[in-house]
Amino acid sequence: MTEENKRTRRAEPITRRKAKNGRVSYEFRADVGVKPDGSRDRRRFTYPTKKEAQAEYRRITTEVAAGRYVGRSRVTVAEHVEAWLAGKRDVRPNTLRNYTDAAKPIVRDLGGLELQRLTKAHIDKFLGGLTRRDGRPYSTDSARLVLAVLRQVTKDAHRQGIISRDPSEFVEPPKAKRVAAENLDVWTREEANLFRKHTAEDRMAACWLLTLCGLRRSEVLGLRWRDVDLDAGTITVTQGRVEVTATFIDTAEPKTARGRRALPISGEIIDALAALRRLQAAERAEMGCDYAETGLVAVEPDGTPTLPRTYSDRFRRLASAAGVPPITLRNVRHTSVSVMLDAGVPPTVVAAWHGHDPRMTVSVYGRTYDDSLKTAGAAMFGTPA
Repeated sequence: MTEENKRTRRAEPITRRKAKNGRVSYEFRADVGVKPDGSRDRRRFTYPTKKEAQAEYRRITTEVAAGRYVGRSRVTVAEHVEAWLAGKRDVRPNTLRNYTDAAKPIVRDLGGLELQRLTKAHIDKFLGGLTRRDGRPYSTDSARLVLAVLRQVTKDAHRQGIISRDPSEFVEPPKAKRVAAENLDVWTREEANLFRKHTAEDRMAACWLLTLCGLRRSEVLGLRWRDVDLDAGTITVTQGRVEVTATFIDTAEPKTARGRRALPISGEIIDALAALRRLQAAERAEMGCDYAETGLVAVEPDGTPTLPRTYSDRFRRLASAAGVPPITLRNVRHTSVSVMLDAGVPPTVVAAWHGHDPRMTVSVYGRTYDDSLKTAGAAMFGTPA
């Protein structure tokens, strides 16, 4: 049996109870909504201290009145992250991989916490100490991605009624650092031309020219012969090939309308593509039915698609042999942007060429010039045919 004493306050109908073992608790009943059958949903809440019971009574009744009340849930951050990722069925494999990678520190540092107990203070502290497994701090861009994923997770929990408010709503993201064009790790036009000359006799010379012109690795490797019009002197970017895992290469259309674009190409690139097409025809004739028919421009001598990691490895070796500073393929793309801007091509045209948002080009490179799309294509090394 329990002993029931008088209620502590009339305005807060909290009852003190004492169990046979002497343990004291405080409880109250409150309407929290309406049941499916239309009757009142009245529940009992029990707490170990009077102070906690009073605070919870005020919180619950306030949230019920405002239509924000959610029932008690012990779902943890880690459990909801897993559920949220499982629901991402329609995103690209590479995007899902990025989400999964960004979620790892969230699960590692906040995963054991119940979602309903997650606060802005927890998130601020988490972001302030965000490090990788090896102890290296996250870059600003990576930290912003982690927060973006956490925000999607908490927003989803709020939408589902697991939490009454989104604790990430007012969290300030790490400030993006504006990188001046002159501080980017890029080649000069002279260095780009050294690489160009060194690779002129390489089997994939045409692909290296497209890379120098600023196409993404995925775009070069996804280019098909049907997207190449040598007579018109154009290529059309319609798809990309991305290495999601060591055993899975994803082929997909560009993420945005800006990414799908037709580009005029120089006479040098036209000649290089024509030479590559003739070479592949000879390789196909030699191998016969053993040749892999993919329709791609970037293939091995047996017709199989060139792997993204293989393309990157070859680029590093060729750059070293050419005697130019080691940079990433992504920074070759930055090189292309810088060279075009230096040639007087307006930022909007440079953005259109590279499939960028013009605001990003202006934000990063911060200059003003003017000319045309053909000038952009010619800026690297020649006039389009």
